[in-house]
Amino acid sequence: MLSMPRQISATILLAAAGWVTVAFATADGPDFYAVTGITAEDVLILRSAPADDAEPIATIPHNAHGLQNLGCQGLPSVGEWTQMTKNQRDESRRHYWCKVNYQGAEGWVAGRFLREDSDTAACRECRPQ
Repeated sequence: MLSMPRQISATILLAAAGWVTVAFATADGPDFYAVTGITAEDVLILRSAPADDAEPIATIPHNAHGLQNLGCQGLPSVGEWTQMTKNQRDESRRHYWCKVNYQGAEGWVAGRFLREDSDTAACRECRPQ
């Protein structure tokens, strides 16, 4: 049987291990995105590849929700981010792409036009069953 101080230490260690697991599980971004930064007269272009000149697949409305996150690329690592100036960080945000699924269409969108989607009602239909 563990003594009281060892029981407390073991409990703290297990709790910390659980926190680390949660931190890593969410480190790759939200499950769903909403469109942001697009005017009401415009649309977000879903592309076949992560590039401005890649073939358009579909358009996404300026106020769309429920874009399933399939992964992003082009973002600096945490180590790189901490070494960057504010201007470098702002510039890096303009050059990353995220692969998404929107209403069955899968492709790439510029990450600067995405924000975490907190509208769970809008995402209910887009969640995998």
